[in-house]
Amino acid sequence: MTNQDLSQIQNLVNSAKNVLVLTHKNPSLDTMASALSLYLAAVQAGKTATIAMESAPLVEVANLIGINKVQTQLGGKNLVITFNTYQSGDVEKVSCAEDLDNSKFNLTLVPKDGIVLDTKNISYSAQGGGYDLIYTVGTVNPEGLGTLFDQGLFSSAQIINIDNHDENRDYGRFNLVEPDAASVAEIVTFYLRAMGLKLDEEIAGNLYQGLRAATNNFQSPKVSAATFEAAAICLRALAPKAKAPAAQTEAETQQPDSDNAPQQEIPVEVNPSAEAASTPPGVPQDWLGPKIYRGTSNV
Repeated sequence: MTNQDLSQIQNLVNSAKNVLVLTHKNPSLDTMASALSLYLAAVQAGKTATIAMESAPLVEVANLIGINKVQTQLGGKNLVITFNTYQSGDVEKVSCAEDLDNSKFNLTLVPKDGIVLDTKNISYSAQGGGYDLIYTVGTVNPEGLGTLFDQGLFSSAQIINIDNHDENRDYGRFNLVEPDAASVAEIVTFYLRAMGLKLDEEIAGNLYQGLRAATNNFQSPKVSAATFEAAAICLRALAPKAKAPAAQTEAETQQPDSDNAPQQEIPVEVNPSAEAASTPPGVPQDWLGPKIYRGTSNV
């Protein structure tokens, strides 16, 4: 991922007003947690956001934050008229006219000679939600989205494709595809941090569940230092803040239990480095620096 790519993605994310997050049906806990985290981050950033997949969520992902927001259908602003059975050339001409006197709009389909257009053969649907930005998560190709894949929708929006499958087709404007990553949640964690988006407790909780599930509690052979770095980022967001008064109270309980014993003040040492104080034991300080991840862009 070049600095130019990163700058372009940041501009895209900052300017987007209507965000759509999509994944395939029956996703793993890792994929669902990652998709929900992107959705929650978009909402937190003040965007209008939608998350959808073809199937209803499975029980195994029911405890993820935001799962009640997942849709199985997409509305749209464009009315599409479809002939369910159609032969090329059946419609010879299409015309429209406004009947303002009667507050009507007429759309006329003129068939070629010998063809009768049956109204029972027509269905209507709303497509094209006016999305500025679409995230696809854990999806090798757009067709994997099933009934939610709309070519018109994809051609009118910028696509950020996030996945860790080597066979991913790199179909997005930006492709954050990292086959070496142990989980999709690992990629999303670094992506959100690179975008400057805050990982609150809900987002961090989802991502940490995704990390653990994808790696079998960090036992997978694909686990690397980057995996533990992502976990550390999530845990720091979830860890309760240490309070000096609590430490002082504990120290005071160690005073001699005697009315005649001299009273002494027990000093409370406070680490002057806030960053160091927030770092879990055993986590190297250089893990707090920017994470560089790979990716490709199709411009």
